[in-house]
Amino acid sequence: MSGFLATGAAASSALDDGISAYRHGEFEKSADIFAPLANGGDATAQYLLSCQTINGVGVTANEDAGWALMEQASDNNNPNASVVMARRLEAMGGDKDKIRDLYIAAAQKNNTQAMLWLALDALDRGDAAQAEAHLKQAWQLGDPRAATLLANRFAKSDVDRLTYLRRAAQHGEMRAAAYLAEEARTVDDKAEAVGWCAIATGMPGHNEDVDWKTIGDAVEKNCGQFDKDLSPKDRAINRERVDHFLSEFFKNYEPWQPWRACAVD
Repeated sequence: MSGFLATGAAASSALDDGISAYRHGEFEKSADIFAPLANGGDATAQYLLSCQTINGVGVTANEDAGWALMEQASDNNNPNASVVMARRLEAMGGDKDKIRDLYIAAAQKNNTQAMLWLALDALDRGDAAQAEAHLKQAWQLGDPRAATLLANRFAKSDVDRLTYLRRAAQHGEMRAAAYLAEEARTVDDKAEAVGWCAIATGMPGHNEDVDWKTIGDAVEKNCGQFDKDLSPKDRAINRERVDHFLSEFFKNYEPWQPWRACAVD
């Protein structure tokens, strides 16, 4: 038993080393580490090595071998590999049931990208209850795109809808911010309309320290239409309110990173 545990710990340590090398762009090193682990059936090593092999990163490109590795990783229940295989089948016009099964396998491993696909698929099939269940699970796991869909498809009241949208926007869902900008426009709240518009258009300030003049220039360029009818004096006052709105927004801003193929956290 002690020998088995030591072997398992060594394999785990090697995988961590490979992931660290992959994360830091040391792809020849990561491939050397992943190769024996992949041969031994490690799904994560198979998935990441398949990404390198398909794209010729750190190794000689070989699409056939890479896709074979990707399929092995999917068969070994790696959710990222299952999503990639599903997307490939979609692009090739593959069997819908096989595509759905791959997304189901990924969703069972808490992949929210798969849950969103399954939700939209359920809506297409007229199964609103199943769609809502997938979206709620994805939102519980932190995917703000699910909150935007819940807001527009399943909110029980205007308050619920706006709550979903605000929480989604707080996690970087720009479509939610765009909806909120329109909501603010309809009630003639020009400060929030400009502020949400600025967030929706990806203004500077999301992930970097940018001075307020640069932010103000971006706001004017992208969102000036929301308060262009105000007098110069009232417009200046409104922009002070916008600055305050954005300052408060970014205090609690926690952007969520969407799923990307072949990426590691």
